[in-house]
Amino acid sequence: MRIATERSYPYVSALAIGLAALTWPESPTLKACQGAKPLDSIFTASAVALGFWATAATLLLAVEEKSIVRKLKKGPHFSLLVGYVLSAITCQAVLMGATLMVITFSDSMRKDASLGHGVFAFWAAALTAGVTTTFRAYYCLGRILKAAASEDEESAPR
Repeated sequence: MRIATERSYPYVSALAIGLAALTWPESPTLKACQGAKPLDSIFTASAVALGFWATAATLLLAVEEKSIVRKLKKGPHFSLLVGYVLSAITCQAVLMGATLMVITFSDSMRKDASLGHGVFAFWAAALTAGVTTTFRAYYCLGRILKAAASEDEESAPR
């Protein structure tokens, strides 16, 4: 993936989904989510992802004695990976906040259609950003670890 595309696609797709949600005649998800169960599940998954990425960021920045981490820090992609991880953390936190807002104010949003519509569009954009930034960080981490592992195999004595 080209670096410009890799950096921008989560935000471009989130903006596109948010704008598309604004053009929908109604907010189907808010009407379908009469109970908070689906939103609770999204909140929980987002909290797990946020915790995972926060732990990953801590480990990446703190562990130096492992050879793979030293290789990562010397390489050109370490700062990019850390940026992607921090972006995933931020987007998951925004998604958690937006989901909590929808759960808390769902009755008010059902009564005021324009408020509900705007909140749904923001929530859909936050969901898209959370999912795509998490995918991007996983993808980048996987690529870097695979490259580092293949270098270890090549340099190992036979």
